[in-house]
Amino acid sequence: MGISSNIILVNLHIIGVQKAGTTALSSFLNQHPDIYLVDGKEAHVFDHLLYSQQSNKQEFATQLYQTKLSKYQNQSIICDATPITIFRPAFIKSCYQFNPKAKFIVVLRDPVDRAVSQYYMELARSYEHRSMLTAFLLEAFRLRGINQPPSWDIDSPFRTHSYLSRGRYSKQLKSLYAVVPKNQVLVLQQDALKNQHKETMHKVFEFLDLPPHDIPTKQVFVSEKQTPSMNELLARIYARLYYLCHRETPKNWQKVIDA
Repeated sequence: MGISSNIILVNLHIIGVQKAGTTALSSFLNQHPDIYLVDGKEAHVFDHLLYSQQSNKQEFATQLYQTKLSKYQNQSIICDATPITIFRPAFIKSCYQFNPKAKFIVVLRDPVDRAVSQYYMELARSYEHRSMLTAFLLEAFRLRGINQPPSWDIDSPFRTHSYLSRGRYSKQLKSLYAVVPKNQVLVLQQDALKNQHKETMHKVFEFLDLPPHDIPTKQVFVSEKQTPSMNELLARIYARLYYLCHRETPKNWQKVIDA
């Protein structure tokens, strides 16, 4: 199906955070008749390795998005859920510049639980071979030069070993609000999405100026490990201290949101 080149292809971005319920939220939104979720959920347009090299970035992004709309039927909202977007300010800026009228949703999760969840994901994908505690302790070394223009390839440590860094929500929210007007941003908590499903979805549809739609509750959040090992317990203690030192608490996240 052809799509006119003058159509803004995406006007909703679920930009993070990774392992906080973005896949669940995407699946819920995809059930609304006025929302189209891009094929594969994550288009990875603005973190594409070739994006920064383009002389016409708008055209590149538009063409790439066109390949992700195989079943599009003129829904009023087209959603891209690429959670790495919030992790790098350059991605946020590019995303906003593509469509300054787009809306953005962020889902937050307890940063320690999020880090642990990412660790098990990378372990399963064979990108991680060290113990959880060692991986957390080595993170700063592995991510040296993150503020430089590094390679963001699929197996880059900036993607695969950023366990604790991705939980620095205050920093990421500040970067987001420095670019995107606050009335175009909705911040959710994973616990609310999990435990107050109906109320949270109503809040989302209201934010999107869409009529309410009944989305059945579904068990989508699965614990990666029921009985933590001693190594995981020590890693969790280290991570909790890390976030306390960086003042990463729900209270401080809310201060950034309300500022």
